[in-house]
Amino acid sequence: MSSTKTILTAGFAMFCMFFGAGNLVFPLVIGTQSLNNAPYAMLGLAITGVLVPFLGLIGVILYDGSRTNFFSCIGKIPSFILIFMMLALLGPIGVVPRCIVVAHGAVSSFCPSFSLALFSFFFCLLSLLLIWKHDSFVPVIGRYLTPCLLIGILTISVAGIFFSNIITQPSELTSVHAFKIGLIDGYQTMDLIAAFFFSTATITYIRTRLRDNNNPRTLLKLGLGASVIGAGLIAIVYIGFVVLGAKHAPNLLDIPPERILSTIAEHTLGSIATPLVSVTIIIACLTTAAILALLFANFLNEDIFRRKLGAKNAVVLTLILSFLISLVGFTGLKLWLGTILQIFYPALITLTLVNIINKIWHIPHFGRWAFWLMAISSTLYYIVSG
Repeated sequence: MSSTKTILTAGFAMFCMFFGAGNLVFPLVIGTQSLNNAPYAMLGLAITGVLVPFLGLIGVILYDGSRTNFFSCIGKIPSFILIFMMLALLGPIGVVPRCIVVAHGAVSSFCPSFSLALFSFFFCLLSLLLIWKHDSFVPVIGRYLTPCLLIGILTISVAGIFFSNIITQPSELTSVHAFKIGLIDGYQTMDLIAAFFFSTATITYIRTRLRDNNNPRTLLKLGLGASVIGAGLIAIVYIGFVVLGAKHAPNLLDIPPERILSTIAEHTLGSIATPLVSVTIIIACLTTAAILALLFANFLNEDIFRRKLGAKNAVVLTLILSFLISLVGFTGLKLWLGTILQIFYPALITLTLVNIINKIWHIPHFGRWAFWLMAISSTLYYIVSG
């Protein structure tokens, strides 16, 4: 396979893996809150939702795609606990249940009698079927699912922005407040945490497609190229979604966050909107949920149970936990994740920056002290401000 095709496939797959429930919801919510101050909110979102995850991708790629090497500076046991916590948040106690809830919001727009519990069961079953063929994840996502996802998003965005007579309302927020909303809600996408693990999958895929798969310079070049494509696509979609949310805010009063995109599509596209937006949202949520469930299951089986649990049993257990947590609903999950992210996200951002700097100047132990100092500071700030 040519280098160009490898980069494109990996970059598209990276976008599709990143683009899950939070990415479908929070840019729209940010738009509804910021209104005509949306550009300032976009700037905040661009920092925590695009730039920071991109730095995370670069950081892990610089460490040869090894998350173990990337986090080793904070100590063996702390890094093990941190990796487990992040995978759990991405997996069965955070993002996977959120993917289920958001996908259910799309389906319930045309089938309100479809209960969350029943939908969650079928969603987990479908995820299980997709995971069973996980060896073909990257090419299947990159070549087939991502184009479908992009077509759906592009159709909804163009119709909602250019074929709507709604005028964006003035905001009561200051530009600084709008920027802060974009900055803080960018945490909720959890893309930095995802970057630590998706970059490993991307590097593994690229390495298998190269003749000289141990050439670090080539791996770095192709990995960065794929990261630029993935981050660029996410940035474009974020801009469109923030504008959509700001423009259609008057029609979104009292609409649950997980149903905002469906509501916008119904107002702009009419009768064809419901199946289109539902398929788009389900593809986005399903691809993200499947790979995150697989990541947690692999860690559970290999690193915690030392392969005594079994790969298939680990996947089933992960999806059972995801099913149970999904019943909490979107609001409950947002509050739970928001508290954790406000405390730990600044520390993870700091560690990412320091690890990149360390690769250039080789400053020993700097990452460990910077990480723990920021973790303690953000915890104290949360306690005092709360």
